[in-house]
Amino acid sequence: MFQDMSKDFDIKKIRRSNTISESNCEPHVHPFHEIFYLSSGECTSFIDHNIYKFGKGDLVIVPGGCLHKTVYTGKGIHERIVISFRQEITDWIKEQIGAEYLKNCMVPGVINIPEKRRNYVDSLLDKLMFENDTPDILSTAFIKAGLVELLLFIIRCKEYEDNVIKEIDVDNRKIQEVATYIFEHYTENILLEDVADKFDMNKSFLSKRFKTATGFGFKEYIINLRIQNACRLLLETNKSITDIAFECGFNDSNYFGDSFRKIKGISPRKYRKNETF
Repeated sequence: MFQDMSKDFDIKKIRRSNTISESNCEPHVHPFHEIFYLSSGECTSFIDHNIYKFGKGDLVIVPGGCLHKTVYTGKGIHERIVISFRQEITDWIKEQIGAEYLKNCMVPGVINIPEKRRNYVDSLLDKLMFENDTPDILSTAFIKAGLVELLLFIIRCKEYEDNVIKEIDVDNRKIQEVATYIFEHYTENILLEDVADKFDMNKSFLSKRFKTATGFGFKEYIINLRIQNACRLLLETNKSITDIAFECGFNDSNYFGDSFRKIKGISPRKYRKNETF
């Protein structure tokens, strides 16, 4: 599923229970960046090709264009604060400290905020929500300043703090290896039985475990990666739609078109004509 937003910045608080209907989100991708802070509960997120397990006090970075899905685990209520923003709002950081720092800041992953610094992060997020929910003539400036402060804090965590970058979910290490392999070879003819043999796993077990760990069916994940790459080629090159289909791993241009419409809700041709989709 492709998602977009109508403004340059948004922040909201989301509360969910762990019921089946509320505990999972659909796999999706969006052009804007997303940062979310888990204030209660436990989650597993599949971002690009990495599986992360995290809990209270963890901050998740999802750059624009990353395919991802979150599954809420554990008991009780899960509460997170979600910040969405476009790249343009971070131009000031590039001018002050350089584009490389900002690029490293927005690498997908999970940061465990040191406990002694959580009150600071909570206060900063509260200010952002206040300015977003009760805007006046100065709110846009306050929001930009607050977001810059949060991003600078993340950069400092990555540069100077020990053990703040959460490790990939060790309970799903084998599936992690499978997901990475698919991510690196999705343009090829990848079959479930071949991958199962490669990683010395039963085909049925791999299929079920992959779905549980990532939220994607085996074939569904491959198709989503191919469509994600096709979107990039449609916007960045003049290659024909048929050539793009084959380059991304589809052996039938009609199947490519059907798959693209199912995921993006629009044909490849219309997507190319309108970059806002």
